[in-house]
Amino acid sequence: MPDAPLVSILTPSFDQGRFLRDCLDSVARQTYPRIEHVVVDGGSTDGTLAILESTGDAVRWTSEPDRGQADAVNKAFEASTGQIVGWVNSDDGLFAVDTVARVVAAFARDPDAGVVYGDAALVDESGRILRHHRSRWPAGPLPLASPLVQPAVFFRRAVIDPDEPLLRVELHRFLDYELWLRLHRRGVRFVHLPAVLAVDRDHPQRKVRTTDEAFVRESAQLVEEYGPVFAVPRLRRAAGLLRRMQGLSAVWRWERYEPAFPWRVDRRLRRLVRQVAKLDPVQLTDEQRRLGREVADVKRRRS
Repeated sequence: MPDAPLVSILTPSFDQGRFLRDCLDSVARQTYPRIEHVVVDGGSTDGTLAILESTGDAVRWTSEPDRGQADAVNKAFEASTGQIVGWVNSDDGLFAVDTVARVVAAFARDPDAGVVYGDAALVDESGRILRHHRSRWPAGPLPLASPLVQPAVFFRRAVIDPDEPLLRVELHRFLDYELWLRLHRRGVRFVHLPAVLAVDRDHPQRKVRTTDEAFVRESAQLVEEYGPVFAVPRLRRAAGLLRRMQGLSAVWRWERYEPAFPWRVDRRLRRLVRQVAKLDPVQLTDEQRRLGREVADVKRRRS
């Protein structure tokens, strides 16, 4: 496929060696032939470097102190050359072996698309699928957390201004959301691909569970910069239930995907109950929801 575009997968890493192999393998197992995987590690001391050294020429990587996740992603972006770019954290992964092939085909079908995003599977620490996450960029007010699952989003390099960093290093909780808001404000076309593209791993140490203070500060900052665009829907619980029910067909048929990531599933009845009842932990803590609601309401009144 000499004319096939090169796809860059960017992975920031720091002391997540217990998850890193799954991430690397999920990229290595892709059927699409033209992929470069760039890993920027922040100086891990947990065995991560031994895993990276074992990849040979399959992964380009560096390990040195950095200023956090955004800085690592920026370094990986600068070191990459692909026309299409995806960003997969070291505790996440690509869902199926044809994920990248599907994304490239979607860009080819829609030359005006600047961003292609899909759905994701939320898995627990061991890789068991908890539920299907349906991504959609809403037409009206935006939710407090990003409506897109970050590892399931791919973009053309051309939509990024060469004079600006990909991510803002001062952000820690909303670094991906700010990028989507920035691109959307510029008129970049977002296209939804109706397929599960990525794995979003939930575990006690993940950033969304440990950054309440950053959530409050950065949500206020984004509302200040992008206007009163955030809101908590009046029927949020009902809307969430509807989205989960819309994912039932995907949950029933997980087996139709050939795994790139070593995910595993429950029996069908149990997985359907888990999808609807949302038995797994939520991404936002109650404190984050309360404070985020206050931030959005105050900024809305000021507008």
